[in-house]
Amino acid sequence: MSFRAATSLIFSLLLALGAAALLADVPEQAPDKVSPGDQPSKPNDGEKDAKKPVKKHERRIVIGDVHGDFRAFEKLLRRLELVDRDGNWTGGKEQLIQTGDLVDRGPDSRKAIELLMKIEPQAEKAGGKVTVLIGNHEVMMLTGRTDFISAGEYAAFAKDESDELRAKRREALLELIDKGSPLLRSRYYQDLARAVNARTFDRVYPRGYFALRRGFSREGRYGKWILRKSFLYRDLETLFVHGGISPQYGLAPTKKIEDQLKLELKTYFEAIDELERRKVFDFDLGFLELARLVNAERIAGGPHADLRKTFITLDRLLNVGLLLGPEGPTWYRGLAQGDERTFARAVEQILEAQKVERIVMGHTVTMSKRIEGRFGNTVILIDTGMNQDHYGGQPSALLLQPDGSVRVFE
Repeated sequence: MSFRAATSLIFSLLLALGAAALLADVPEQAPDKVSPGDQPSKPNDGEKDAKKPVKKHERRIVIGDVHGDFRAFEKLLRRLELVDRDGNWTGGKEQLIQTGDLVDRGPDSRKAIELLMKIEPQAEKAGGKVTVLIGNHEVMMLTGRTDFISAGEYAAFAKDESDELRAKRREALLELIDKGSPLLRSRYYQDLARAVNARTFDRVYPRGYFALRRGFSREGRYGKWILRKSFLYRDLETLFVHGGISPQYGLAPTKKIEDQLKLELKTYFEAIDELERRKVFDFDLGFLELARLVNAERIAGGPHADLRKTFITLDRLLNVGLLLGPEGPTWYRGLAQGDERTFARAVEQILEAQKVERIVMGHTVTMSKRIEGRFGNTVILIDTGMNQDHYGGQPSALLLQPDGSVRVFE
């Protein structure tokens, strides 16, 4: 069987069996209880939940996408009385939950992460808590996708990038691009050489690029910090997630979804390690170049037999995996954009399966640039476009009060 045929067959099987694997052992769901005619209301009306949660913290304060706008983020935290002007925790026993996408688009994502790294232990010592989730842009940083990184983010790492590191990386990358690999069948590197060469190198890889890549690597300060975080977080009656929970995977236990995402991330890194070991690819070329290489080899009939398993694994992860696919929790937009009448039954089933009363998520900027509730406030959207230069929105926070009420802070 050819490489292309084998890959196609595997994709078909994965598409059919991917959700089934996660849904194994999931009990049959109870009949739907949501009327298709239910209309959403805004969650800033102080509406009380049917059941009061058991109090663990004074309040749970939930903030959505930051996207490098440190100034707006830090000011919001001060207005919420969670930090002082020196960036120290003042929130006592309150809990801060940030639903991912700290990075990309804006210039100061490094500052935002450093602030959270600083207040995490301070909050814990005070009896509070800081919980940060992994968003799709954190996934992109970890996996080497750089097309959303701003010039300011590179500049923030420029002083950390020595001339020696830059010279070594230049030599290694240009040598790989020039020589290619006998294990490949495609003309990928010949084509890449037209875009990346001695003349264009500094434009393609601006000062700070390699230091940033190391900072967000598995061994880097920020990469290690992100990898300790979760994709989903369930606390009392609420499930917090960056993008959303799709009906395809939403009936699976939270832990199974989380474990699968972490497994796919680990598998991705292992595949990259194998390609680097065989001198077929360099991780500093980035995610998009990896995708182009995998696609080029598929079209050309596949790489050397010793690498076929690795390329098929990468092809699967890039196209139908839970981590990088559109149905995954960091990317899914159906609960934010789907028709409420159509999705009402699915939402109720997801809530029952996850054993929660509501889902809170960022990722999709609301049309009003204000926090909005859908499906009778059982789904709450909190991405209000905090990065004002990019989205023109405003900083805001969702407040889950100890008495069970839900309020908005703007």
